[in-house]
Formats: sequence, structure tokens, C-alpha cells
Amino acid sequence: MKWLARLKNIEIVPEVEPTETTKRVSVVFVGAIPPPIRKIERDPAAANDPATDGDRWCWPHGTAMTGAEIDTFTARLARFTDKGLNLDVAESVADKLVTRDRESDDRALCLECLHLAGQAAGSWRCGNWQVAAVAIKSRDAQLPGELAFQLQRCDGFKGATL
Repeated sequence: MKWLARLKNIEIVPEVEPTETTKRVSVVFVGAIPPPIRKIERDPAAANDPATDGDRWCWPHGTAMTGAEIDTFTARLARFTDKGLNLDVAESVADKLVTRDRESDDRALCLECLHLAGQAAGSWRCGNWQVAAVAIKSRDAQLPGELAFQLQRCDGFKGATL
């Protein structure tokens, strides 16, 4: 019998939901037995193992910051915002200092110094003005904002604990 003839002989059954299942269907997957498993020689450490060096792709092998650089960056960011800088400027200055550290530059910013007093650009003063040779008299120890952002060598510099 041809397919077209079979289609003509199909009875149309009204669409009625059955009240009870007439057939039970079960699916079974049968597969071949795998060959004996051979041991694969690999590095036994998992990728997320804490013993794995997380900084292996960071500086100097790449441009990413190491964990120590990130910690220092975060501490500097907190110090700079405490000194009155907005977040964007503080991030820019902290990023500039990451580059300075990578190049082993020995210059420093007044913003990093423990002797910097004041909470905003107009009120910054050098607490070690005599050794730093910033002023001749104590009343003249106020720092202009441009000086606080300039990398320089200072005899009175003492790094703030970060």
C-alpha cells in the first residue's frame, strides 16, 4: 500500500484527554562498556587551589596588578580620600604611584607623607617643614595643591603606614 493511500484510510479521532494512562513508557539507555581507564599524567593542583600562585600572570608577566599592589592601591585610595580628594582623582594618583613603584622610582608625593596635615587642598601643611625645606617659618608651611601632587625627593619625607 502506498503512503498516500494509508493517509486516506486514517480515521480522525476526536481530541479527548484520556482519563487514565493506557501505556507506560520507559526509556533505557544502553551503551558500550568503556575500555579500561588509563591514568592521565597532569598537574594535580586544581585551578582554584589556594596553593596555586594567583599572581603568575600579573606584573612583570602582564599588566595586571599583583595582590600586593592591589592592597597598596586600596590603602592609598583610602588615605587620599581621607585627605580630601574625590574618588576619581584619588584613583588617578594611586594608579600613577603603581607605575612609579614598578619603575623603582625613589620620588614621593606629599600625599603619601606622614607629616602632611590637613583635610583638603587649601588646608594641607607640612609638619616637617624645616627638614623638608618647604618654608622658613612655621606659618609659611602651608603647601600649594600642585606641590602635593608632584613626585619629588624630600629630606623630610616619612611614608605613612599603608
